[in-house]
Amino acid sequence: MEESLSMPELIQTFKSMQKTESEKRKFLASIQGVDLEDGEEEEKAKSFEDVRRKALGIEANGSDVVSLQGQFAQEAGFGIGAGLGYKKE
Repeated sequence: MEESLSMPELIQTFKSMQKTESEKRKFLASIQGVDLEDGEEEEKAKSFEDVRRKALGIEANGSDVVSLQGQFAQEAGFGIGAGLGYKKE
């Protein structure tokens, strides 16, 4: 009797296969002297400022002018009444 896999089981099986293939690629690359893990750690690492913005409820990236709100605007040397007009719509 043949059993069919449910969708969550299929997804988990697929994720496991991807992880296995990724580990194989990293191993083969390391044998050749290439480190594939450098870029992954940099992407996952957040700066203190990113965490601080998130804690204050600012969803904008640090390179976006929208992130310059409140304390961040004061630290940058401008804000409401200090050279930057602001109107929230």
